[in-house]
Amino acid sequence: MNRAAQIAWWVAQVEAARTAVGAAAQSRRQPRSFGGLEEEPRARAARVAPLAKAPPAHEVIRGQTITGDRDEERMRSLPVSSGGGGGGGAVSPRAAMSAPIAGGFGGAGQGAVGRARQLASGYQPAVIKVLSYAHGTVRATKTGQYAQREDVPLETHDGRMLTDREAVADEIKAWSVNFSKRAESQDVGAVRLTLHGVKDSEEGRETYEKAIAAGFAGHRYAYRLDTTASGELEARLVVALAGSPKERFRVREERVGDQENGFTRKRFDMASERKIEDRIHAATGVDTAAIDASPGMTNHGRNGVTYRLNRLVEHGAAVDDKGKAIANVADTRMAAREWGPSLRSQSVRDTMHLMLSAKAGTDVEALRRAARSFLHDRFGDHKFMFGIHVDKEAAGHIHVHAVIAAKGESGQKLHPGPETFREWRTAYAQHAQAEGLRIVATSARERASSQSYGPKDKAIVDAADRPRPAREARDRAYAADPANRRLIDNARQRIAVARSNPIRLPMSPPARAAVNESVVAWRAVAAEQPENPQAKDMLERLLLAQAVGGILQAIGKRVEHLTKEDAAMAITSEQMAKDLRVMNEAVSRTSDLLDGQTKQQFRETSARYLETLANRIDLQRAQERDVEQLSRTEVEAIVGENADRLVARAQEVSAQERREAVAAERLADRALNAERRQEANAALDPTSQRELRAERAVVAGSQQSAAREAREAAAAADAARMIAEHPGQSIPNALIQTDALAKLRAEQERIVQELEAAKGETQSIKGQRQR
Repeated sequence: MNRAAQIAWWVAQVEAARTAVGAAAQSRRQPRSFGGLEEEPRARAARVAPLAKAPPAHEVIRGQTITGDRDEERMRSLPVSSGGGGGGGAVSPRAAMSAPIAGGFGGAGQGAVGRARQLASGYQPAVIKVLSYAHGTVRATKTGQYAQREDVPLETHDGRMLTDREAVADEIKAWSVNFSKRAESQDVGAVRLTLHGVKDSEEGRETYEKAIAAGFAGHRYAYRLDTTASGELEARLVVALAGSPKERFRVREERVGDQENGFTRKRFDMASERKIEDRIHAATGVDTAAIDASPGMTNHGRNGVTYRLNRLVEHGAAVDDKGKAIANVADTRMAAREWGPSLRSQSVRDTMHLMLSAKAGTDVEALRRAARSFLHDRFGDHKFMFGIHVDKEAAGHIHVHAVIAAKGESGQKLHPGPETFREWRTAYAQHAQAEGLRIVATSARERASSQSYGPKDKAIVDAADRPRPAREARDRAYAADPANRRLIDNARQRIAVARSNPIRLPMSPPARAAVNESVVAWRAVAAEQPENPQAKDMLERLLLAQAVGGILQAIGKRVEHLTKEDAAMAITSEQMAKDLRVMNEAVSRTSDLLDGQTKQQFRETSARYLETLANRIDLQRAQERDVEQLSRTEVEAIVGENADRLVARAQEVSAQERREAVAAERLADRALNAERRQEANAALDPTSQRELRAERAVVAGSQQSAAREAREAAAAADAARMIAEHPGQSIPNALIQTDALAKLRAEQERIVQELEAAKGETQSIKGQRQR
């Protein structure tokens, strides 16, 4: 066979495969008749009812893509049939993209004016939320059964109806063959640290503190020191396994003994264990053979952090890596939120729980058809089940719950982002309009709307207000626990704010651009429909958002300009004060026009800018008086109430370093005395000589440690003195010799950043000292 014939043969094979795959995908998307259930197991068939009076999916789907342009999923190198992309596996992408949905625009292609006209005529915004993800058969089954609550039948991707909990469980079990076998990331673990031979004393506790700080540097942790029966100390820790950007402690299982009489234990892998031991040895001088860092159970995510910390504080209060006490449930929950960003948690997603909302009074059957066609369109490569709930119609809305397999038949997984949600809203609105529903895809920015509350907020409040029948006692205990009061109140506040929908002030350039575009659109609609109250109200809302956002932008830019002005072109304090007065007047007048959460948001944001400028004016005035060194009172007036906290923290660091230096000196003296005794008693045999060399090595290490601690104590004392004189002046790099000092400077920088005048303050104070 020549080359041309080979190429022709391969082309034929590819075309045949493509035709077969397309035909299979198209047939799977078409609901099967009731007779098709004969192929199902009898137990399953008994619980599955046919789809009553529902048109086939292929008759509902009017087109294969929504956007009319290059699909964003294809932009991410995913097949058109993958999650979030077009659903027509048997239709070429180019042909599909040219086929719009008959009767549905959804907001795509109409522009801001078209969407504004629809909203003014009574259309409702398209609302799509991802409520949760589930990993594993058990969690996915619970999600499906939640969607099927109150005996709501769930329709599957192939047109079957699941009418009870057992049918849902069987369906999820069938899906589970494609669920991920990868375990969730190990994010936090219990650790028992033992330094053999270290007794319970002040010196021993200091040794453990140094060992913990060094061994787990870069990781979030909390620890509790216990005393064993022998009088030695032992540390119980909870450690975030992810540390510095490229470091993660890993826990492995190790078999000890034979299969019959042995057991399995957990331990750090060799690299992690070596890092921990070497760091502790370098910080404390304790021999690595006497260091035992044994990991226990590991957990995943923030909930895992909360659980581990709760177990830790059951037998006594703990201290975290920031020096804060953790003693109760409220402390552990707060710590878990603080640790969250550093966990680098990786969750496995097998199913996605999606919700489509519509206002009360929406035609339920039309919504069902729209949801069916939307799911087939966007998730045609995925298995799914969905049902409609009308139990909340009295509260003003009905909604569709859909459970979707995260992994499609092509192997691609769902990874929705902001752009994906915009596509989904557009698609949902188009399918809804094709069914005669008045739904349009818009964004919260276009309407200057506040963000909605999350499903967790709703779950927290529901558990407190309406205990679930199966968990009534637990929910009541949860709501009655004082430690949960703040959490519940915050969730209520977020829900109340979202429902009141205060004006969302546009702070970022994209938000301002969206508001500006909407102002133009609603101004046109208001001109077309001068008697339309919604057009009038929306235009007033957007104009206010535009004006207030513009004021904040102007103030922010002016303050940035004044606080970062070059010394050669310095503006006088009097000129700055005039600017401050003008800004204050503008803020006061604007504040009078606002109310509620919008007013509070404006005041908080503008106050930060004005406070920064006021601080800069004080510094400028001091510089203009040729002040060579600011007094403590002047510094406090400029830096604010943070000065006392910085000074106190610096003094704490200095005192701690002094204690460590004294302890290190005592250790060095004891080691030297032990060496002298060994020299006096040493014989000429090899064993005695080895012991003498070992003692000398200990002495050398102790003396080096003592010298280092002395240097660190001196640096901490200098830093404390410098901060006492000038709280706003950053600690020089030459003095940053310990983690505590590095954290102290980071706190300085954070405070200055909050004031948004770091550069101006630092340059001003340095200039005053040099005069």
